[in-house]
Amino acid sequence: MTALIAAVVVLLLGAGASLLPLRNGLRAFLGVYAAGYLRPFFATRRHVGVHYALLNLTAISFVLVYTGEHALIFLVGWEIAALSAWLLVIWDYTDRKVRFAGFNYLVSTHIGLIFLVAAFMILYTHAGSWFLESYGQWLARSPGTERNLVFLLVVTSFGLKSAFFPFHSWLPRAHAAAPAHVSALMSGVIHKAGLYALLRFILLIGKPDEWMGWFLIVFSACSAVVGALYTVGQRDLKRLLGYSSTENVGIAGIGLGVACLGLSWNAPALVALGLAGGLLHVLNHAFFKCQLFYAAGAVYQSTHTVDMEKLGGLSRLMPWTAVCFLIGGVAISALPPLNGFASEFLIYGGLFGQSAPTVWAKFALCGVAAVLAFVGAVSAMSITRAFGVVFLGSPRTDHPTPAHEVSLWMRLPMAVHALGVVLLGLFPMLGLRLVRGPVELALGSMSPAGMASLDALAGTLTLIGYIGAALVVMVGGLLVLRRAFGPRPGPSHVTWGCGYGVPNVRMQYTGAGFAVDFNARFRSVLALLRRQKAPVGYFPADSYVATSCVDAVERRLYSVIGHGDASAGRLSERLREDDPRVAFAGALIALGVIAGLVVLSSGPLP
Repeated sequence: MTALIAAVVVLLLGAGASLLPLRNGLRAFLGVYAAGYLRPFFATRRHVGVHYALLNLTAISFVLVYTGEHALIFLVGWEIAALSAWLLVIWDYTDRKVRFAGFNYLVSTHIGLIFLVAAFMILYTHAGSWFLESYGQWLARSPGTERNLVFLLVVTSFGLKSAFFPFHSWLPRAHAAAPAHVSALMSGVIHKAGLYALLRFILLIGKPDEWMGWFLIVFSACSAVVGALYTVGQRDLKRLLGYSSTENVGIAGIGLGVACLGLSWNAPALVALGLAGGLLHVLNHAFFKCQLFYAAGAVYQSTHTVDMEKLGGLSRLMPWTAVCFLIGGVAISALPPLNGFASEFLIYGGLFGQSAPTVWAKFALCGVAAVLAFVGAVSAMSITRAFGVVFLGSPRTDHPTPAHEVSLWMRLPMAVHALGVVLLGLFPMLGLRLVRGPVELALGSMSPAGMASLDALAGTLTLIGYIGAALVVMVGGLLVLRRAFGPRPGPSHVTWGCGYGVPNVRMQYTGAGFAVDFNARFRSVLALLRRQKAPVGYFPADSYVATSCVDAVERRLYSVIGHGDASAGRLSERLREDDPRVAFAGALIALGVIAGLVVLSSGPLP
């Protein structure tokens, strides 16, 4: 009863108290899922109500971010969202790894806040106002070094929020540590705020410089490629989904970069296709990524692990979860007829368009399209690996209690998201109607040819959706007929074991074995750690080989910090605190720096 009351409260608050019904509708189902995921804690002394309060506080904070026209209100909403998300991540705070993941996220998001405050300080200095509209007026009429600096500052800040490479290292750790519904909230809503804010500042600029569009495209393409590559090497299912978020924000960022180029070239077709594709991908990602995290949470609650090397054969024990994970996996791989295909199809339309002013620009955009195709192929391989290892085959370990399907509280949100994934794929006009308004706003007084290009591709997508719907109905009908009138299954026997009479589950492919050839080809990018114990004797019992893929950026960062700490320690040993020469030298350096700043100052001191 407690779970029912809590879920209903979250549903009412999420659906009724917000100006963003679609986003908060997703949050409402997130609250329903949380009622099933947190059910074991309702009978304990943990204050689960605080957790639900933080979920609603996050929703309210993003209302401030999405609707605020004042810079201080924007920053207040930004900070409330960061702190409430941190408290949600460290739900299991007794675990040291969870506390470290939360600390990593908190530090990263506040570093991004520093860059954002610096950008606002520059804008306030020149615009003389805290309103974003005034910032837009100054940005539109003041191209030059300072506008470029503001652009780089906001890209860095929003890149940290959205976990673009190389600012992504907080995301996989946070996803692995947080409850599944919090991971869905972060991936589907929270770090999409960075993309929203980035788009808002691009529209404030009006006509950006051409280099800004190319910078966004290269920045986003690197994120998409690195995120996709790292999904293949992960053995933790939630870390895999975390890296795929870096991949997908990169895909959406490519669309925004194409739109930015269209604004600088006065090419309305590029603006319409790039912006529509990027925004539609943000919407589609919210549906299929939340669905995948819900399925991963169901696996964890049923088996108490998300280590793919310890899982297997769950499709027979958890058929509902397996089907939902498969639907989300096909969608995230951008395969028709599901929704991930529709948004990437629009981005491809912009990349292969004829609006680029030079041959070299067209050639570069076609190269980006090839990169996007590579990312899609790697994503499909990663999802195939995850689904095959986790849900097919036989269980790899013996659990005291066998895995079972989760409660209706957790299955219902998965079903709703699966339905959304299918509907947005078969009927893409549903999603295009939602993104049409921002596209028209970005086009402004430009030629209506942009909307004509979008409508032409929308017609093609609609036809593909109808064909996909017909195929789904036909395949479903054949399966029903086969089940009703097909031959009954005959006797079965064990699979031929090549002469070996005692096959076991250790003969199945592992996740590492599935991807070993692929990982070897990209060893220069992926940081692979290998632990092994060689067999000894004629009948070895405890030999093993274990591989894991760690984040190269994070590892390098900690290495630099470690070297710096060691260097500071050695320096402090050489310098004695009571030596007056040290104090005199420090004061002299400080005076020199102050004098240099005064001399280089371009105006009178205030």
